[in-house]
Amino acid sequence: MKISSKTHRLYRLQQAIFYLLLGTAIFLLAQLSIQTDTRWDWTQNSRHTLSVTTQDFLQQLDQHVDIKVFISPNSEYRPLVETLITRYQTYTEQLSVTFINPDFSPDLVREFNIQQQGEIIVSRGEQLEHLVDLSEQSFTNALISVSREHEKWLVFIEGHGERSPLNQANFNLSTWGNHLQQKGFKYQALNLVEHSQIPDNAAAVIIASPERAWLAGEIEILKDYIHHGGNLLWLTEPDNNQFLSALAEQLDIEFIAGTVMDPNAELLGISDPQFVLVTEYANHPIGIATDNVTLFPQAVAMEQTNVKSEWHHTALLTTQDNTWSETTTNTESSNFDVDDNTSGPLSLGYLLTRINADNDAIEQRIAIIGDGDFISNSYIGNAANLDFSLALVNWLVQDDKLISIPVKTTVDSQLDLSRTASLVIGLGFLLVMPIILLSIGFSLWWYRRRQ
Repeated sequence: MKISSKTHRLYRLQQAIFYLLLGTAIFLLAQLSIQTDTRWDWTQNSRHTLSVTTQDFLQQLDQHVDIKVFISPNSEYRPLVETLITRYQTYTEQLSVTFINPDFSPDLVREFNIQQQGEIIVSRGEQLEHLVDLSEQSFTNALISVSREHEKWLVFIEGHGERSPLNQANFNLSTWGNHLQQKGFKYQALNLVEHSQIPDNAAAVIIASPERAWLAGEIEILKDYIHHGGNLLWLTEPDNNQFLSALAEQLDIEFIAGTVMDPNAELLGISDPQFVLVTEYANHPIGIATDNVTLFPQAVAMEQTNVKSEWHHTALLTTQDNTWSETTTNTESSNFDVDDNTSGPLSLGYLLTRINADNDAIEQRIAIIGDGDFISNSYIGNAANLDFSLALVNWLVQDDKLISIPVKTTVDSQLDLSRTASLVIGLGFLLVMPIILLSIGFSLWWYRRRQ
């Protein structure tokens, strides 16, 4: 075919149109990639994605937070730090990140007391947190800690055999106390005999299972604190709630005699019916934050006494229908007696609210839980006990938005084999497979020899 000048011009025009359309397509794809951020994390534990609760917190973050990363440019940990921070910056613009080479900034290293390569300083105003663990939980906890408007002081009453966050015995609460500190809380122990006034900056008072009676003067101090709008967490037990009966009367709460029995504990392999499983929570932020079962050893049930109370009562924890409160001394009993026992469902915890007597704009909050063992060092690691307890404290101190961030654990990838299966696999690789391969080799040799 003869190519004329007209055909040549049409060919040139066709090429121009093609390159124009190609350039337009590349430009549109580039714009789409810039404006669209879609990711897929197909790992079983979503290890490359922030948890939903962290994402929600970051989207609610309305305060500017400074992040200083002390790490050398050639450090093997720098890509890990950058990847982690980039995930956070995807969900908020409130993070200002600065990478500092500690080799060339000795003054800043001394000022912030930097101890190791890769240490991160998270700060907002005068609030500052050191971060050395490159995990989502630690990073988010640091952000939560500096995001609190004011220091949150928790006052633990002592002097009556209460559980203490300062003691590591199984009965006590040191593990819980460590987690509270990671969330930005501060706490102190207070003996009401030595100090006749609860500090004004106390965000909440915690009474953790007293084992001895209170003095009348101590009870009056506590009642006065509540009268003036103080927040309170009261943990009590089946055998010691009578020590603060005056407080229960003030709060329109009555404890049901006996210890709650729950035959459903056998579902977790627990033969003792004194371990109560709670799967039903009130429609409340604390209940929403607790997405799993909680375990309460040796709990006491309670009920509201005055329907016209000035307090608004919410039954937070409810047992299952087949539970009951056992009044006999035989704690191994697993049979319900209609004459002596109270049948379920029972309430193990109440939340009380009312308008603050000293400030109409603030809601006064009180939580009463019929067990203190669930946050003791022995049992806090069971089920969702830790998540529930942290959500409870955040609610008490008015930090509803600072929800608990769950620990992201690696999914168990261990292969458990029976003795028979292990024997079959072992013999298969040691004997069967070699015999098969030798047989194939011998067959090929014999076949070729006959050719």
